[in-house]
Amino acid sequence: MKSEVEGIILAGGQSSRMGTNKSLVLLDKKPLIEHIFNRMKKQVNKLSINSNEFLSIFPKSIQFEDELPGQLGPLSGIFSGLVKAKSDWVQFCPNDTPFFPTNLVERLSAHIDEENPKIILPTSNNKLEPVFLLCPKHLASNLKDFLSSGERKLEEWIKSNNFQTVDFKEKDVFFNINSISDLEKI
Repeated sequence: MKSEVEGIILAGGQSSRMGTNKSLVLLDKKPLIEHIFNRMKKQVNKLSINSNEFLSIFPKSIQFEDELPGQLGPLSGIFSGLVKAKSDWVQFCPNDTPFFPTNLVERLSAHIDEENPKIILPTSNNKLEPVFLLCPKHLASNLKDFLSSGERKLEEWIKSNNFQTVDFKEKDVFFNINSISDLEKI
């Protein structure tokens, strides 16, 4: 039997290129994170948001801050999500990629191997999409050790573990909005 998958939206970044909280920038008259939330909630059994700033458009009960002090990047949000998760498997998703596949979790979770758990992540155009990783909860302590060593690169942590990729052929489904010009392209 396949494990249930819990979802976590990573929204704890500084949004420096956007100049304002990226989660709340409007796309089609809705905050960007609302698009992400609505797309992800259909794919997981439980969904929460890692944000270091309270987002009033969502209940406080589904939001949590980083466990580790300082701005340590997405790995800190991933670590915090793994610690908070109740399920054995956690699907992560950034707050700035509103067109990610509606079958992301289905396609990644099809590769779950309970006997040999590993990180599973998508590739697109021969490029890793590391922030969309499906990760077993038990890797929390491994990630904490990695962060404690001073490392901050998500791809380096993934590559230091057992991982598998799943190729997505759809064009631009992992396009992320980091700036006003990115928003205007849409």
